[in-house]
Amino acid sequence: MRLWQLTLLSVFITTPVLASVKAYFNHNPRTSYAEPYRNVTRSGDNLEQVLINEINLAKKTIFVAVQELRLPLVAKALINKMKAGVDVRVILEHDYNFNALYQRQSAEDEYEATKLTELKALVDINRDGKLSKSELESRDAVYMLALAKVPVMDDTFDNSAGSGLMHHKFMIVDGKTTVVSSANFTLSCIHGDILSPASRGNANSMVVVKGAAVANLFEEEFLQMWGNGKRGNFGHSKTYRGPVSAKVNGIKITVQFSPTSRRYNWEETANGLMAQNLAKATKSINAALFVFSDQNISNMMEKRSNAGVKTGVLVERKFAFRDYSELLDMAGLAMLNPKCTYEADNKPWNKPSAEIGVPSLNAGDVLHHKFGVVDNRIVIMGSENWSDAANYVNDETVMVIESPGISEQYTQEYKRLKNLSRMGVPATIKQEISRLQRACVGKGIYF
Repeated sequence: MRLWQLTLLSVFITTPVLASVKAYFNHNPRTSYAEPYRNVTRSGDNLEQVLINEINLAKKTIFVAVQELRLPLVAKALINKMKAGVDVRVILEHDYNFNALYQRQSAEDEYEATKLTELKALVDINRDGKLSKSELESRDAVYMLALAKVPVMDDTFDNSAGSGLMHHKFMIVDGKTTVVSSANFTLSCIHGDILSPASRGNANSMVVVKGAAVANLFEEEFLQMWGNGKRGNFGHSKTYRGPVSAKVNGIKITVQFSPTSRRYNWEETANGLMAQNLAKATKSINAALFVFSDQNISNMMEKRSNAGVKTGVLVERKFAFRDYSELLDMAGLAMLNPKCTYEADNKPWNKPSAEIGVPSLNAGDVLHHKFGVVDNRIVIMGSENWSDAANYVNDETVMVIESPGISEQYTQEYKRLKNLSRMGVPATIKQEISRLQRACVGKGIYF
């Protein structure tokens, strides 16, 4: 059976309560707000305020699962709710479960050093190079949560070294409202880098779903990870669940969580769910992605492109033209890796797409989206990058929203980014492909 002929097998739930689905974008050109930390007025939706608004409505429970939490105002709102008797719980990725007093374990880890430097710059309000108790208590989110004794867990609480990445970015309030985002709860992902004045935040989106049926799906995922509060279940310790659909105010939403064991067919994975929806395209596919490296998804998109579907993909500059990037496949090109081999099962498109590009964003900002829009009626979004690691290793969310209204918002974001993009393959990349081929032939390797 071909992938696009597969029937999506999913449990279907209908919420009895009138609900809503709203999307927000931190670079929305039609709105503006004043950043609370850098005193900058800029265009976009304030995603931090969206989180705080939902936190402030909580009466019973707030469950947060996010790779990184650095927003002081969010931490303060969570603490206030816990003091008011709300059951507040937080799950983080272990690599980010540290405060500004953290002593680095590895002097060679440049990324870790950068994150710690940024955190200290946020906390050091008076810029004296020292971190006072009052500064830590007002600006260091992880420190604040620990001081207030908010229950916090990370993916080492299953007695492992961590589950790949605990890469979720969601929050559930009172078992009724779910916030799902591509953004980590950080300045960098939402507002802008504290040390880069021109930065306006990585390009991200956030969806708020008010409907118990969807919230129940996310609450199940959260509670699986939370376990008994002392020993959690992450990665492949969780129970496999296929896609589950719910109706929210007439809008069909399908949710699936990663990782999936390789003993399941690829079609049963979260990336398989993406492909099943991409296969429905009859007119267009538009995607804006941090990483695009799943060969099966590329193969599916090529089939739709060959059938006349206009297929466009924008990818973050840092990952757009690596040897494993499917953007190269879309361009009909293949790049050797340093070992003089091609990616396994690599398949450049026979009819290359001209609709590929890399956005030029403000200094310090990256394209962090993970969305695709099918025929301007279906949106695929969540925390999951379109990669094998996200599919098979990390704790991730994929959410499919069947709504022309939400789809149009994402289509407008795609067009906005496209207007900022350099389309096609740069000459320097083509030159690098040729150089690698010559270098490998020079080593006696022929193709």
